[in-house]
Amino acid sequence: MDDAPAPAGAGRTRRAGRIGLLVLLLVGLAATLRTPAAPAPADAPPTAFSAVRATTHVEAVAARPRTPGSAGHAEAREYLVRILDDLGWSVRVDDGVGWSATAVQGTQRGGRVANVVATLPGTDPTGTVVLAAHYDTVAGSPGAGDDGIGIATVLEAARALTAGPRPRNDVTVLVTDGEERGLLGAEEYTRRQPADARPTVVLNHEARGNGGIPVTFRISSPNAGLVGVLSGVPGTTADSFTQTAFELLPNDTDFRRLTEAGMHAADTAIAGGGAYYHSPLDTPDRLDTASLQRMGETTLAAAQRFSSADLAELGSGGDDVVVTLPWGPVHYPRPLEIALTALLAAVTGALAARRIRDGAASAGRLAASGGISIAVAAAAAGAAFVPWWLALRIAPGQASAVLREPYLPVPYQVAAAAAAVAVLLAAYPPVRRRVGPAAFATGALLAVTVTALAALPFLGVATVLVLPALPAAIAALVVDLLPTDRRGWRTPVTLAGTVPAVVVLVPAAVASFDAGLLTGAPLAGVFVAVLFALALPLVDAAGAPSQLRLAAIAAAGVVLVAAPVGGWVNRDGATPPRQEQLLYALNADTGAAVWASPRAPASAWSRALLPEEPATLPDAFPWRSETRFAHGPAPVAPLPAPGLAVVADVTDGDERTLTLRLTSPRGAPTIGLWVDGTSAAVREAVVAGRSAAPAASFGFLFSGTPAEGIEVRLTVAPRDGAVVLHVADVTDDLTVVPGYTAPENRAVVTPAVTVTRTVRL
Repeated sequence: MDDAPAPAGAGRTRRAGRIGLLVLLLVGLAATLRTPAAPAPADAPPTAFSAVRATTHVEAVAARPRTPGSAGHAEAREYLVRILDDLGWSVRVDDGVGWSATAVQGTQRGGRVANVVATLPGTDPTGTVVLAAHYDTVAGSPGAGDDGIGIATVLEAARALTAGPRPRNDVTVLVTDGEERGLLGAEEYTRRQPADARPTVVLNHEARGNGGIPVTFRISSPNAGLVGVLSGVPGTTADSFTQTAFELLPNDTDFRRLTEAGMHAADTAIAGGGAYYHSPLDTPDRLDTASLQRMGETTLAAAQRFSSADLAELGSGGDDVVVTLPWGPVHYPRPLEIALTALLAAVTGALAARRIRDGAASAGRLAASGGISIAVAAAAAGAAFVPWWLALRIAPGQASAVLREPYLPVPYQVAAAAAAVAVLLAAYPPVRRRVGPAAFATGALLAVTVTALAALPFLGVATVLVLPALPAAIAALVVDLLPTDRRGWRTPVTLAGTVPAVVVLVPAAVASFDAGLLTGAPLAGVFVAVLFALALPLVDAAGAPSQLRLAAIAAAGVVLVAAPVGGWVNRDGATPPRQEQLLYALNADTGAAVWASPRAPASAWSRALLPEEPATLPDAFPWRSETRFAHGPAPVAPLPAPGLAVVADVTDGDERTLTLRLTSPRGAPTIGLWVDGTSAAVREAVVAGRSAAPAASFGFLFSGTPAEGIEVRLTVAPRDGAVVLHVADVTDDLTVVPGYTAPENRAVVTPAVTVTRTVRL
């Protein structure tokens, strides 16, 4: 039987266990409740950061999309120059061509860029502090979040710095161009830096949504100097773990190009409100001003500290691990992370050896418990994923087009956490009965320890497990060493050892959701499972197996309520317009046109446009040759084909050098060329004066194309006969397609209008 008669004193133990769990619940709530930063008013002191003042910059630049070559793009650049010039900074616009040789689906990226660079000279500079953001956007998005918040942050911080004492170090505002097209502006900026440049610290600002706590999620290596300064700035949130997590996402920022050039850098972003990311709904009125205030305050304070420091000292240290606790960032050297992980292994090993010696466990049961713990944690992560996964099958239209997020994610987040808890509570009683509570708790600790050891190669990942697990392991060992007449201390000691786990893991689980439900919900489930494993002694003390089963049923009930609530509050018509992604392509050679979307159609409107099963469409969208598109026939728009003129054609042995001029008669700002790999291999390529990486299958997409077009020189090795070239130009106004009208309750995300042609030379 599960519920055997309770031994004497079991009632007191159970009451103490329940009180302990209640304390953990209250600590968890306290650890996650943070008061939003109140936006400072327009009449705040001139040396302070004011979100109200900064919002005027968001409203100015995010009035409409800022794709390279567009009117909104030029207006934003002129605005930036005017504001910085009015501050008295030395302002210039660096025109050039940025290039990314990293081929995505066989396509490299390039473009004409115009970076806005403004400098406030220091009194005795040891280097330069750069406040960075980018001013271009994806097609169709006004970009109040991405990256209006960054623009507003650096402009208002620059104004506040101007109002104060002149800094020791030079301070530069860098607003890059072409970030969305492949980090092109940052690449061009670094090319211009002298080889003997003084040390540079970059504070880069980004957004993957329109709200949330700004997190410094990447810091260049070696980071000890940067972390030492940033951790002392009030309001800073920084975690080494997020750097590893970010690398798993398909996103990148200018941080990469700047650090590749040897600059010290910190990458800070907001990630809440992911449903608005890269959409027409990323408007100034939807940007969270509390997030802007928090980002601005920390940036200004960090800039003031770095601008007065000796920047030559920043590269002299090693790497620190940093983790943010409720009271602020904590950092320590990397060797200490290794030592703490080793200490956890030693304490857990001693605990396991003692329990084997005392007969509370056996080596076999500990091994089985460790394996079961990992399996149960995986099941909890999977369960956390299920509510949103099912919701997408039932009503896919509630998800945003880019990140697949609902506008109101909280009910689904609650359902995810409750689903993980339900699995853990349901799994524990049978496992407890089979292997015993002491063996399972010890095996779970061993599983956490082994995982931490395996994570040591990745900076900061082991820390997320060690900080909560080490106090719990020490507490368990202390409890085992308590004499019989001190049994009353067992629950208080266990509680004290478990509180750090709550302080670290509950905020980590909550923060995981900023990565989006598809990624963040399973990660949150893992954190919940680790916390459950470390709290097992209190869970075991607090309830009989039958009561744990009731708790599991209650958690499942929360899922059954929260998930439908999520569907209800995110129903069509109850939220901002649902999102669709739609592209149009016209083949100028055949006269055929097609509608396409990388997303499955989510409404009757899009299903009517995209009736065909997903398939690759390399002739229509050469830069996404491997993407499977839902598609359907489209009206033929009266659009001219992109131009290709042969300037020179020289054959030398087995090589042929073609000098070409690409133009767009319809004035498309983006143009591209791809060499059919079956006709020739590219041995050398120069595009608009920039060398590209040769490849057997070569292609590029160039943005910001001037009216006169661009010159391309290709040295190819023809395989047999003519060299086959595919050419395309791209705009983003779907209204040029006859009969096109988007429903009022739909927002079309990242639209594209492409015209393609094939040329044989």
